[in-house]
Amino acid sequence: MSFLKKLGFEKGDERTIYIGFHAGRVTFIFTTAVLLVWSLQEILSTGSLSIQFAVLCASLVVFWLSYIYYTKKFGGK
Repeated sequence: MSFLKKLGFEKGDERTIYIGFHAGRVTFIFTTAVLLVWSLQEILSTGSLSIQFAVLCASLVVFWLSYIYYTKKFGGK
């Protein structure tokens, strides 16, 4: 028995996977919007880029790289 199964985690059914996918999408959109607003506020108040902007850029790079990878892996356009 694997470590995760001992903790009570099992492979989800279609509904559980669908719910998790949409919750992750909402979380990503919310986090991106908050970091964008926070970065803009920092730029307008101090005139310089801050760590929030670096985190925003890094998260978007990870998103697009994973998007391209999985599109190629699963045969998308």
